[in-house]
Amino acid sequence: MKLLNKILIANRGEIALRIIRSAKKSSIRTVAIYTESEKEADFVKYADESVILLGEDLNSTYLNIDNIIAIAISTGSQAIHPGYGFLSESYLFAKACEENHITFIGPSSDVLKLMSSKPESKSLAVSLDIPIAVSYKLDPNFMLQDDKLFQYPVLIKASYGGGGKGMELVQNPDELKEKIGKATRMAKNYFGNGELFIEQYIKNARHVEVQIIGDNHNNIIHLYERECSIQRNHQKIIEEAPAIFLTQELRTRIHTAAIKIAKAVNYSGAGTVEFLADDSGNFYFMEMNPRIQVEHAITEQITGIDIVNEQLRIASGFPLSVSQSEVTISGHSIELRIYSENPLQDFTPSPVPVLSVNLPELINLRIETDISSNQSVKNNFDPLLIKIIATENDRENAINLLKENIKNLNIIGPQTNTKYLESILVHPDFQKNILSVDFCKNNHSLLVKDYTLKPGFPELKYLIAFAIYKAYLPDRYTDTHNVWSYVGYWRSIPQNIYLTIDGEQYHILPDIKNKSRLGFVYNGITTDFKIDFESHNYADIVIDNETKRISAIFDNQYLLRLCLENIQYELSFPGKLKTYPDVKNEMEIDFALGNGEIKSPLHGKILEINVVENQIIKKGDLLFVIEAMKSENRIISPTDARIKKIAVNLGAQVTDRMPLIFLEEYK
Repeated sequence: MKLLNKILIANRGEIALRIIRSAKKSSIRTVAIYTESEKEADFVKYADESVILLGEDLNSTYLNIDNIIAIAISTGSQAIHPGYGFLSESYLFAKACEENHITFIGPSSDVLKLMSSKPESKSLAVSLDIPIAVSYKLDPNFMLQDDKLFQYPVLIKASYGGGGKGMELVQNPDELKEKIGKATRMAKNYFGNGELFIEQYIKNARHVEVQIIGDNHNNIIHLYERECSIQRNHQKIIEEAPAIFLTQELRTRIHTAAIKIAKAVNYSGAGTVEFLADDSGNFYFMEMNPRIQVEHAITEQITGIDIVNEQLRIASGFPLSVSQSEVTISGHSIELRIYSENPLQDFTPSPVPVLSVNLPELINLRIETDISSNQSVKNNFDPLLIKIIATENDRENAINLLKENIKNLNIIGPQTNTKYLESILVHPDFQKNILSVDFCKNNHSLLVKDYTLKPGFPELKYLIAFAIYKAYLPDRYTDTHNVWSYVGYWRSIPQNIYLTIDGEQYHILPDIKNKSRLGFVYNGITTDFKIDFESHNYADIVIDNETKRISAIFDNQYLLRLCLENIQYELSFPGKLKTYPDVKNEMEIDFALGNGEIKSPLHGKILEINVVENQIIKKGDLLFVIEAMKSENRIISPTDARIKKIAVNLGAQVTDRMPLIFLEEYK
């Protein structure tokens, strides 16, 4: 046995960085693959070698098996780590590795073929006397009358999928046909196989998964469990370990079932066995994910075991570094997934580069990301931006640590789910650990309310203070050779300032007597403020002994894009030249009444065109479906009209603000 000396990473972003870190610790060289838009990304810079992928769509880049194998061979890579998503569960990819004498860092192609098929893995569970939710395979000739086999609601799932893609909740027979079509299309697009199955929906269930690791020496162990019940659109956004709601008896039964499944297939590598648990103490096997998980970090935090390092050891032929009796857990760990998406628009991806972010630096906070405040890397493939992992001695303290540090993340650029996550953390049911996979759905209106609120006076005070400071007062970066930049500068401040914040104008009277006395008057109220700390892209502002951090991207100190407590604002000074482009809400239809033009609200691929030229349409009719960043986005008609011209073709790649269709008045 000999440790691998070079591996290719068939993935991107934060998971590629994560693999690179463990590989470097073991003196294993890494090869990154990337697209043109990712050439400045950290995972490309930190890899020992990197090879560009031609193209920007999934099929020609991260799903191109032949090309990835060729790159591995040409770079002398002994093994390929698939990360998660993309080809990580493709038995065809694993088989191609085997045929080319390249080690696939994961289970064998035979095991992948079995476990990546959800119906087949369920059949295995049944043979092992492990309970499952009732499910039926959807054959190509499925007829609506066949739905008498089950009771609504049900879930449609991709047989060879994961991550919530291709999963649809169906409440009644009327929804079934439409959602089968959508799920089939997504399954084909993301997993290369459109096969589906229907599963009985278990209400108020909690999602529990067991982390397992197996080597090639007949050793299979578990690293305890995680709870992943906080999900939106069937995709996890908060995970925690351990799952403290479990009784010891139920925990033991679930661990035993997970090991039984793994041993039945002689599992090798890292993987998870996933279950649902109901409020009556029952549990049901769902699936095995034969790969590393997005949320593996929380298990590493409570066990102290480097899961990626174990994967590299196993692939090199070594046994596991620990036995089951040596695995212990300490503390509680919670992960938040920060996505570039708009919670007000059904979490539609927001494909805008990150311009600024304030990443916390604390010993009990682990940050997994491929973005930083000094670079803007376009991501065409996944809306996941940042994972924040808090580890404390108990759940309450882990929640408090997250609450305290997420509020100043202040991402400028895309819409994000950061305020949505903040709302979850302070929700009484979340704090009391009263959870289910329906938590987000049942509380959606409450969780998104912060996205609809206009700034009140408490927020306005800080925004105004920051604007005055940035536009009219010197900072530490001012040229000190200019005496007026630090002596008597307040004399040049106008007596009246008009600010426009998110389209609304505010009349401000500066009240600045000298550099130690900063203030302003708005609506007859005088507010004093001071700057406690300043960096290039943010400042801590103190008003009435309360400090808030504001981040900003500014142009000539007159045109500002601000972020305060994870809400973005646009601020301008009327009369000043505006030199940066407007950034619209990504799902706001750009409709010009003059020529009837509808523009694309985002970058993506045209999956459906649901109208034809000269067709009469009504307001609210579905015009297009655009796929972007693992999500389907519906473009709806803003008015009654006639279709004058369709400007794009099926399958076309479209860009933000690109014309899609032209409407004309119809009476």
